[in-house]
Amino acid sequence: MFLFLAAALPGLVWEGGPDTADALRAAAISCISAPAQAVKAWTEANFCVREIRPQELEKLPAPGVRWGMRDVNTASATRAPWVDANCWRFLRYPERKYLYDLPRGAAPLAAAEAFAYGVDALLRIAPEDLSAFGNMLAFLKGLEEIPALMPAANIAVIDNGSPLLPEGLNLLARRNLLFRVVNAPDPRADLNVRIGSPEFPAAEAADPVAFADKVRRRLTDPKRLLRLYGSETALGRLLVGAGRARIHVLNYGGEPIEELRVRVRGSYEVRRIAVFGHADAKPKDYVNKNGATEFTIPEMGVYAVVDLSASR
Repeated sequence: MFLFLAAALPGLVWEGGPDTADALRAAAISCISAPAQAVKAWTEANFCVREIRPQELEKLPAPGVRWGMRDVNTASATRAPWVDANCWRFLRYPERKYLYDLPRGAAPLAAAEAFAYGVDALLRIAPEDLSAFGNMLAFLKGLEEIPALMPAANIAVIDNGSPLLPEGLNLLARRNLLFRVVNAPDPRADLNVRIGSPEFPAAEAADPVAFADKVRRRLTDPKRLLRLYGSETALGRLLVGAGRARIHVLNYGGEPIEELRVRVRGSYEVRRIAVFGHADAKPKDYVNKNGATEFTIPEMGVYAVVDLSASR
């Protein structure tokens, strides 16, 4: 379940009839998922269709950002954005099947989020987003497949069923603290975290912001595998293996990000930056020193993928 499979593209739930087939083809969408009662009509129209089984799918909130939210357990409003991301769900339950029910404008980000975490996901989108969704699928299909890659994480969070765990995991993901969810302590991890332990008592974990800050201090910044500078709405995922690495950067903020600085632990050369909506993106201010690699993505919208090779 931990292998990253680039071919695991998100699917489309489509409730229009066969008369919309030309619109789907124009968006380069060759297959859909539809309710059982619609499958026969699509099959007779000679269009690829799969039956959707809602009972097998876990519904997801739309990814994005809300401004002016209150942080959990705080008494005053904050200017920091509240990022709605499903990363922690995917890391805790990678084997589940998911369904996004999306408002207008959210399809590209949701497709990129599902792809970055390699989950089995379907998207029900606004009809107006059909072209944008098709463009994102084309972008994802154009990425190089590197099947040897596996998720990088040096924090092991023990899933003991604590009701405080979901929001704790959410804040770790939002702070770009790369973790994996385990059933028992992992001796390979730089830090093991169990809510309710003497090191991370439940009373402290009730404030997820303070909890995430404490995890960061215990890990220490020099041991962080991936850091992003210049945006409060960018979340990253790192995959490594066989002398290669890939960084997924998701922008939940709805506005372009300029001059996003990326720092990855390890010595790498940047092979390629693929930025959705921006052709021929190039890294800026590349630096490789002290066991870390840094560079800048000049501009990005909802999604960017950086491919790296280990330095010789």
